[in-house]
Amino acid sequence: MERFTDTAWTEGDFNKATTSPSQTALQNSIWFIKYHLSPHLNFKPERPSISFEAGKFVHEWFQQILVGQAKIEDVELHFKTFINNFDFGERNNIKAQFILRNIKGYVERHLMCIEEISDKFSNKISDHYLGWKVEEPLSDWYDDKYMGQTLNIATEGYIDCVNDNEKKETEHKNRFGSVRNSPLKINRKDSNVNRIGDWVYSKSQPIKQPQFTHCIQTAVYSKHYNYEYKPYLIYVSDGGSTIFTPDNCWELTPEGLQYFFRKFIQINIKRQELLRAANGSIKKLACLIDVDWSEIRNFKSNFMLENYDEEDMQRLEDFYEKL
Repeated sequence: MERFTDTAWTEGDFNKATTSPSQTALQNSIWFIKYHLSPHLNFKPERPSISFEAGKFVHEWFQQILVGQAKIEDVELHFKTFINNFDFGERNNIKAQFILRNIKGYVERHLMCIEEISDKFSNKISDHYLGWKVEEPLSDWYDDKYMGQTLNIATEGYIDCVNDNEKKETEHKNRFGSVRNSPLKINRKDSNVNRIGDWVYSKSQPIKQPQFTHCIQTAVYSKHYNYEYKPYLIYVSDGGSTIFTPDNCWELTPEGLQYFFRKFIQINIKRQELLRAANGSIKKLACLIDVDWSEIRNFKSNFMLENYDEEDMQRLEDFYEKL
């Protein structure tokens, strides 16, 4: 049966055609700013983020190698050229140089994780890995109810890696380290390989528990396969890699996945009802969604807001002053 987007998502000041697992996991105030208020106020594009851009690069390269379209030997040179196209600001330009030192290791660890979870007949052969597809698209509608309502908007996304022969699907995440300014004392010798001038890089460490937003993603992707594909949530850091599976992580068991899928449905239907109550008015929606003003005032310390322009954040405050 053909489905149609609820007009609550599209009328008046609103123009949302789809939702996704990643935006679902945002707190409501951040979701409102990123997907409704910033386009309404014509914010400038967010400044590039080294963590985002490096993560995207690692994803693209390990996926291309996985399907035989690239070689590991080319990673460092291409990343060096890649980061030269951006100005991330002083701190993050330095962070980019630290990431460059280990960029090949990040790509290799994702591939090693794929090898580890693959059955023998689909292990690495020559320059590619048998049976794996990448960036598999999904566009799904759901009949699940919450508060007597169904979610009347399409959910879209891309699944990182899928193996139909083995009925496995994977979601991959990167955890880069952080940099801080720490000038050397005059008489101190420092052989720390994680130092560039006055900047020190603190390596990221393996994660001990999957993050809520990533559990939401994995649950939606598992629902796409009717929970018939075994899910893997893979984190790569400077200190190694972690593979979460239904065997070592409750969140990825059938019960856990269904729990997080329910959360996905609940969050989005609540937002659908907020939009319905706003009746096409972004000012009404602003009154219905609480904003944490301490985060707005200190937006440069919030990784979800730090790349917005300062003038645009002032315009956000002006918008609320004039409601």
